[in-house]
Amino acid sequence: MTNPGPNPHPGTKSRETPRHKTPLWVKGFLVAAAVLVVAIAVMHFSGGTVMNHTP
Repeated sequence: MTNPGPNPHPGTKSRETPRHKTPLWVKGFLVAAAVLVVAIAVMHFSGGTVMNHTP
């Protein structure tokens, strides 16, 4: 069996690729977008809308 060599990334297994962390602002933006989509869906399905088109 051959030796894979020294591990260039400490804390990871020798055959595992290093994972890149997602910035915190990206996670926050995704959470805010998900909350907004869910809020609009709830308002839509409950009968109310952001802009009521009835006279």
